[in-house]
Parts: sequence; C-alpha cells; structure tokens
Amino acid sequence: MPENDEFWNFYWEIALRSMENMGKREAVLAASRLIRKLWQQNGQPVRLLELGCGEGQIVGTLLNGHAQYCASNLIAGVDHNAQSLARCRNDFPGMRFIQGDFTDPALLSTLGRYDLVLLVNALHEVYSSEFSHALGEINAPAAKRRVESALAEITGLLASGGWLLLFDGLEPPGHPDEKLQIRFLNEEARAHFEGFTSQYRPFRISCRETDSPFCVELSRRDFTRYITKSIFLGKALWQTERLESYQYFREVEFRTAFARCGMKISELRTLTMNLEKWQRLVEIVTPGEDFPQEHILILAQKK
Repeated sequence: MPENDEFWNFYWEIALRSMENMGKREAVLAASRLIRKLWQQNGQPVRLLELGCGEGQIVGTLLNGHAQYCASNLIAGVDHNAQSLARCRNDFPGMRFIQGDFTDPALLSTLGRYDLVLLVNALHEVYSSEFSHALGEINAPAAKRRVESALAEITGLLASGGWLLLFDGLEPPGHPDEKLQIRFLNEEARAHFEGFTSQYRPFRISCRETDSPFCVELSRRDFTRYITKSIFLGKALWQTERLESYQYFREVEFRTAFARCGMKISELRTLTMNLEKWQRLVEIVTPGEDFPQEHILILAQKK
C-alpha cells in the first residue's frame, strides 16, 4: 500500500487507539504530517526533540511510526523526572534522554539544533511553577513572563527554518472573571465538583450557590479549569495535576509571544476536549454560552 494520506490515516487510527488523551493524539498527527513533509523536502533524517517528554509517549510513538524518516540517534527527550526517563530508556533504546529543567539556558546550550521541537503539555508546568505562597495562588504576571522567557530560549534550539509544535491549555475568549451559571445533571457530578474545588491549588476556585442545589455560579476562568483538570480527580496523576493550571495564555497572547520569538505561525487550532462527557454531566445555564475551546495547537516555523 503506498504511503499516502489514506495509508497514514489508517496507521494512526490503529496506533493511537490506546492513547486516552485526544489532545496528545492531535499533537502526534500534526507532528507526523510535518515529519513526512520535511523528509520529502530534504531527504535527510529529521532531527526531533521533545521537551517535557515524560515517559516518551509522544516522541516514542513518532519514532515507532517514522523510523524510515527519523534516526533514533538524532532524536532526544528532556524531562526532570528520573523515573520517567528510566522508562524512556528502556522502551526506546538508541534515543538520547536527558534529565533536567528545559527552561535552564545552560542545559539548552548542550542539546544541539533540531528540525522539529515538541512542546506537548509542557509550558503550563512552567507557568504553574510560579506559585506564590504569599498570594496563596500562582503569581500570574510573573508566571507569564517566565513562559515567554522559556519560549524564547527554546526557539534557539531550532535549526534554520526549523519548526516548533506546541499543544497546551488555552484561556478561552471572554473576560476570565465573567460569571457563568451551570447546572449539574446528577448528584455524582455535583459531588465531583465539590471534590475538585476543595483540592485544586493553583487558583482559589470559588462559586456562589443559587436557589437550586444543583446550580452554581462561577467565573469563566474557574469553569475552564474545572473541565480541564477535574478529569484527573481520583486518579494517581491527580497528586501532581491538582497543583497545575492548564490554562495560562489567551490566543492573542500566544500569537504575540511567538512573533516576539521570530516564529511564523503556519497552523493554529483551538479545540474542545471531552465535550460529550461534559454534556452528560453539566449544563451551562447562562444564555449564549457554550463549553470553551480550552486547548490550542500551534505549528510555527523559525523565520
């Protein structure tokens, strides 16, 4: 079977069935298309780097699918978690995995240059690291500056004409403090919300009770965090996910940050995840409001 779009659509449909996070699926599909394009243009193995690689789910999946386009010795991953990197080295021998903070300029200076750098669910951790004990929540202005600084350093890893693929959280349009009224569709959903608000730490989640025990009023910012972070409640990952804000920039802030770094955006998509699940649990009562597009995918090239 020739390796056309039909072939790759079929391949990824099979290969990604075990990948629960549909956002990560979108990142893999976008990276796959670009890797094939770069090979067709240059005829050289694609140099690939993932920052915040975790257990290698993204970069390893791409190598497994594109061994003919990528040489394992030209692929690297960086993460701060030694246990995750041990899993990477076991599952993907031949690739280079480095332990460290990918916002550290000294570390970045040792990594070399790449045709494609992946930032999949990574920069929101940089943002969340600016938690202020004095404020009792993330210092948002300082956190945004740190994200922009990290992004600028990271673009220095790109070869001439290199590409950066980002997939992460997105602050939706509208004022973050604007109030929304929601209705829980069953007791379990209401209890789940209570568990989330009592345990989530990056920002104080507040709500106002209404006349109905199943209705509450809360800010757009808090609602967005509820539907992106509470999916981890009760799972092992909750112990870390409860400490992180998935959202940090609005679309215009992403565009501005990429432009400042000398990056030209060729693809930008905003997505709503787990929509069918949430429609079974929560109804938005406020007229004209819908579930937000709380994820963003950006593919940009170094000018």
